[in-house]
Amino acid sequence: MNLIYRSVAVLSLCIACLTGFTQDRDTLLIITSDDTTTTTTSEKDSIFIAEHSPRKASIYSAVLPGLGQIYNRKYWKVPIVYAGLGGLTYGVIYNADKYQFYKDIYKHMLDNNLDEWEGYTKLQAEAYKDFHRRYRDLFAIVTVGFYILQIVDANVDANLIDYDISEDLGMVINPVFMPSVGKNYSVGLRCCLNF
Repeated sequence: MNLIYRSVAVLSLCIACLTGFTQDRDTLLIITSDDTTTTTTSEKDSIFIAEHSPRKASIYSAVLPGLGQIYNRKYWKVPIVYAGLGGLTYGVIYNADKYQFYKDIYKHMLDNNLDEWEGYTKLQAEAYKDFHRRYRDLFAIVTVGFYILQIVDANVDANLIDYDISEDLGMVINPVFMPSVGKNYSVGLRCCLNF
C-alpha cells in the first residue's frame, strides 16, 4: 500500500513539473481605408484594427438563441443551446399540463365535497398538484438561467476571440519543500508565470 502512495506521489510530481507554453501569433488583420491586408503588430500605428464585437454577439444571442455562437463561429455550441432550451421548455410545458390536470381534479373534489374521484384521493391530488407546480416553476427558472447563460457565453467568446498571447508568456510548475514549525517540511507546488 505504501508503494502505491509513493507511485502516485512521484507521478503527481512528474506531471506537476511540466512546463506550459503558449503558441505565438504575430499577425493581425488590419483594415485600411481602401483594402484589407495582413501585417505585423509593429505596423499598427494609425490604422484601425478590426475587432469582433462582443455587443453584437450578445444582442444576436438575445434576439435568437444560438445566433451569437454562430457569429463567433462556434457552430458546435448551437445544438447544445437548442437541446438545452428545448429540454427545459419541454419540462415547463409537461409540468404545467400535469399541474393543471391535478388542479382541476382537486378543485372538482373541493367543489363537490368528494374524498375520491377518478382513482385519486383529495390528499393525492393536492400532493401531485403541488409537486408539478413546484417543478414547473423550477424548470421555468432554470430555462431563463440557461437563456442568460448562452448570452453570457456568446459575449465571453466574442471578447476572447481577438485575444492575442505573446510567445513570452509561459507557466512553470515546480515542486517545492517549505519549512514549517520545528524540523518538519511541507511539500507543495510553486506556479510561476513568465510574461
